[in-house]
This record gives sequence, C-alpha cells and structure tokens, in this order.
Amino acid sequence: MKPAEHGIINEGSEFYIYTPSKTALRTFLHPLRAGFFHYQAGYRQERSSFDSFLIMAIRSGSFDVVSKFGESAQHASAGDFVLVDCYAHHSYSTSEDSDVLWLHFDGPTARAYYELIHERLGTVFTLREPGYAMTQLTKIYETFHMAARISEPLMAKYITDVLTEFALGADDAASAPAGGGTAAGRNGKATSAAAGASGLAARRGPHAIESVLAYIANHLNEPLTVAELAGLVYMSEYHFIRVFKKETGYTPYAYVLDARMHAAKYRLINSDISLRQLCEECGFTDTSSFCAAFKRKNGVSPMEFRKQSEIRQD
Repeated sequence: MKPAEHGIINEGSEFYIYTPSKTALRTFLHPLRAGFFHYQAGYRQERSSFDSFLIMAIRSGSFDVVSKFGESAQHASAGDFVLVDCYAHHSYSTSEDSDVLWLHFDGPTARAYYELIHERLGTVFTLREPGYAMTQLTKIYETFHMAARISEPLMAKYITDVLTEFALGADDAASAPAGGGTAAGRNGKATSAAAGASGLAARRGPHAIESVLAYIANHLNEPLTVAELAGLVYMSEYHFIRVFKKETGYTPYAYVLDARMHAAKYRLINSDISLRQLCEECGFTDTSSFCAAFKRKNGVSPMEFRKQSEIRQD
C-alpha cells in the first residue's frame, strides 16, 4: 500500500498490513505492519495508544522520539535503532528528510523483550554490529514487498533474531565498566509486489495456506471470494475452507473481513482519507456496509474511532 499521511513521499514508500492467524496470536512474535518510508522534514506522529510495539531503523536523516508522555525526546540518527511501546502515549518527528525501515509487531513475549531492552538501552540505541539485525528486519519487509509466501514461524524467527541482537547489546551495555565504551549506546528496496496464481499453485503442499495469506495481504482491494482463493491452490472450496480454518483458526470469510478491518483501522488512525477511498483500498463494497460492519466489530463508527484516536493539542 502507499502511505496517505502528510509528510511522507509516496514515491518509493510502501507499507504492508498483515493479519496473523490465531495460532500466531497465541504462539509467536508476529508482524502486524511493515514499511519503508521517505519522510519529509516537519513530519510528526503522535498517538495516545496503538496496540503494538514498533522497531524503527533510521537509514538516513534523524528522528526525535518520545516513548512516554512527559518524557524528554531522544534523538535517533542514521544507523540508530528505535524501540517503542506503542501501547503507551508516544510521538516521533523529524526536522530533516529521513528514510526509515519500520516494523509494528506483537506476541506473547513481546513485552518481556521490550522491558529487558528498554531498561538497559532506552528507546534509542546503536548496535556495535548492526548488520545482522538490519538484515533480518529487511527480510521481513522484503517478504511482504515481494509478495512471497508468509511463514509465520519464519517471521517469528526474524523478529526474535532482531530482538535478540538488541538484547545482546543490552547485555553488553549492562556489563560495560563505568565510564567505558559500550557495544550499544543509549543514543547511540526490489521488484513489484504481485503474486500470480501460477506462483501460488506451485506451493500447494504444506505451505498452501501461507501463500494464500500473502495473496490476501496484497490484494485487499479485490473481491477475494472463496472460489478465487481455493482456485489459487487447486483445492475444492469445501476442502479449502476446512484446511484454511485448521491452519488459521478462521474461516476464509472471517479472515478476509478481519484483515480488511485491520487495514481500515490503520488508515483511520494514520491518514485523513475519505471513507470512500478507504473502502476502495480495503475492499469494502460501499461506505454504508463498511460503517455497519465496523460498528458491529468495534462498538463505534469509523469516524468516532478516528476522533477517539486523535491527540488533542491545547
């Protein structure tokens, strides 16, 4: 998807939204959103809460990050990593053009990793050897960018690898002598994403459903009927529904609806696009049916949800 936020250059900027299976929700660290953005000077984002943890890898430029309401901003320069608990009030902004590779993630052990790393390194830090963490973070983004099969255990491994590198940096920082150097200081792109049916068909075996999940994530604006999805992996509709539910915990219809709602909530919070454009991008047939479905699932209308998510400035 292309960003619709003010202060982000569309050309070269992409992000992807993923809806994890129920197995991943209870078992793995899992990606929720991944992107690479070209930010313009003056960009600012502030949220009261956004249910995930955020990793930012500053590729060029810089960002000022506030990870908790009332705290002073920490400055992240090119080469730095940022780790934010988005469940808490947070903000980040830049005064210069900047490129950032980022990942929103969550999972059963996400908070434990966050607390260990944040306690010793803070919100912004530099790794002595950043290459491996950057490589694994890039693999997550490129999996979505290339519309490749999404293996949830493999995604969990990549995220764990990144957080483990951060934790090793935290261990180095904790064991460094006072006044001495530390391995991690506190302040211290690809082809078109289009998955064809021929590529999916080749993965009919144990990875068939993973391929379908990747296809859904990249085609939310299309009808995505059960017949179409089953046809991608050469299954009958009945067999596909049974296998899909076994693998994900959702029926295909429920998963697609949840994925569209996930994408819609992200757009409502992070852009000011109209409901009509949002429906077109997220695959809802019309605004009235979208509003009714959104309210049934979330208890408020889309506009009320957007208003509740706004940060009021005095």
